[in-house]
Amino acid sequence: MIKTLVSTLLLTLCTAVAWGQDKTTPTDGWQATFFDSPAVALPLLTAAAVQHSAQLQAADKEIAIGQIDVKLAKKSILNIVSLGGGYTYGNLAGVAIADPNNPSQFTTFSAGRYSTGVSVTLPLDRVATRGNTVQREQLNLERTRALRQSRENEIRQLVIQSYQNVLLARKLLTIRQEASVTVQTSYRLAEKQFRQGQLSLTEFSSASSLLTEVATAETSARSQYETTFMLLEELTGTKISTLMTNR
Repeated sequence: MIKTLVSTLLLTLCTAVAWGQDKTTPTDGWQATFFDSPAVALPLLTAAAVQHSAQLQAADKEIAIGQIDVKLAKKSILNIVSLGGGYTYGNLAGVAIADPNNPSQFTTFSAGRYSTGVSVTLPLDRVATRGNTVQREQLNLERTRALRQSRENEIRQLVIQSYQNVLLARKLLTIRQEASVTVQTSYRLAEKQFRQGQLSLTEFSSASSLLTEVATAETSARSQYETTFMLLEELTGTKISTLMTNR
């Protein structure tokens, strides 16, 4: 009798699991978009995750800083140019002219002299290395952009993996729920038989243990589904229901 009861319960459980694998829980509204249309859901999730990423926001700021550094490197030559100037004036020379009325007398005149000058100082070593300095800053900027793109790719991959984890967890939860309903029905039948004296205590205990096992599995599956769902929302920084509704 025990073998018959246990075999019946196990057969019922396996049938429920197999049925759950082929059955899809009906969805509507945002759930239909999220669970049944990955081609629509994934781009929305990815865009939200990219926008929410603090690392990408920091990378964007690094890129802005790099662009400024390149501009400063191109203009750095102006910082090393030195201009100088001079201006002199006054009586710098004297001229003596003989007096026609008195040849022994001379008249002295002072000739005014004025001069200006401008000088430019430009270190040749800085001029020679200017091109390398600009190139270095440009390479730093390109490296920052590449690092940002690499991080964005990682986020896209993480979104895909997280989305698949949610779908899998939901499928497993559905299977566990259906199995639980089926085992509960079998358990009630076993309980009725036990009360009528058609089932021994040992046989009823086996049915009760199976019911507990299935209920525990359902609770674990529900927890796993809720966890994966919340992790995906944390990654995107928004409620998935809102994101799917406002697309």
